[in-house]
Amino acid sequence: MIGIVLGLATAFIWATSSLVVKHWSARVNTLALNAFRLSVSGLFFLALLPFFGGLDALARLTMPSQIALALSVIIGIAIGDSLYFWSLAQIGAARAMPISGIYPLFTWALAVPILGEPITPQAMIGTAIVIVSLYLLAPVEQSETPAHIHRAGTFGAIVAALVWAIATVLMKMGMQTGVDVITINAFRMPIGALALLALAHARLGKAAWRGFDRAIIPGLIVYGLYSTGLGALVWTWSVEFTGAARAALLVTFAPLIGAPLAAIFLRERITPKIAVGTLMSVVGIWLIL
Repeated sequence: MIGIVLGLATAFIWATSSLVVKHWSARVNTLALNAFRLSVSGLFFLALLPFFGGLDALARLTMPSQIALALSVIIGIAIGDSLYFWSLAQIGAARAMPISGIYPLFTWALAVPILGEPITPQAMIGTAIVIVSLYLLAPVEQSETPAHIHRAGTFGAIVAALVWAIATVLMKMGMQTGVDVITINAFRMPIGALALLALAHARLGKAAWRGFDRAIIPGLIVYGLYSTGLGALVWTWSVEFTGAARAALLVTFAPLIGAPLAAIFLRERITPKIAVGTLMSVVGIWLIL
């Protein structure tokens, strides 16, 4: 029961965090925003570490676990979340959330060859439904945004879903019995922050931080603590209690939470195609898992 509650809490945190990113995407660079929030969460978990075993707890992580956990945060948050943030800015939260929410489909696809999980008729039907949902969610109506931007934003959300699936498998591989989630995230988050800070500097230099003024810094700190502090903590607990596949399944509720909120707070238009596509993507993932 606790794993289900944690999974649904993760879905809520991810959905509401997406709205904040969309709100700020016009003001600050999304790559720098991701680097900033990951830095905040890294400091948060390092501050908690002395109360959960300190450096001795980190030393219990074996080398294979360290490699898997480091790759999980670089691939999943540094790369995956940055792509997702960018797609939010391009096609909106109402579309980007359900499109990227198909990542359990990729998790299942990886589990078949790697873990030997069976291919069932139910899973095949679910896969077909998800593919149709992507067609419905892809932005094709006329607007001021060029078509190639729509296509790129959709592709970015799909690639984000793929790398999230890879990262989820890697994180599950890196979790060790006897090592608590605070220690795991105290190891993961600073590595992800350093990778993103280096990438933001290499790509944009000082220009990456344009827009980060005193007026929004406090809000960004709170956002970092909420999204990748509390969010990462709850998500890791969810994976630990329920397993990667079931935790991924529960997170598919995020689009159902986020789409109505995007309509209310961001004034995004929820068309019948978006509503049907969102519901179909969730139903398809449930059939697969």
